Amino acid sequence: MGINMDKFEEFGRRIDEELTRLRRYIDEEVAPETEKRTAQFLREVSEKLTQAASKLESRNSARAERDSQKPPSQS
Repeated sequence: MGINMDKFEEFGRRIDEELTRLRRYIDEEVAPETEKRTAQFLREVSEKLTQAASKLESRNSARAERDSQKPPSQS
């Protein structure tokens, strides 16, 4: 039974080592790339939102100008 317990403890140590390596890899390799991509994505979304806001403002201005040029309706 002692041999099996030793193997089980070794197995546990190996899992801990691999989890430590995985955490390090995620922190050092994956996270920075994910942050970089997220930042780029947010810049692109921001640009598209700015363009959409400009289009809405243009439409609103054109509508206001058109409405101000209509003769008053008679009731």
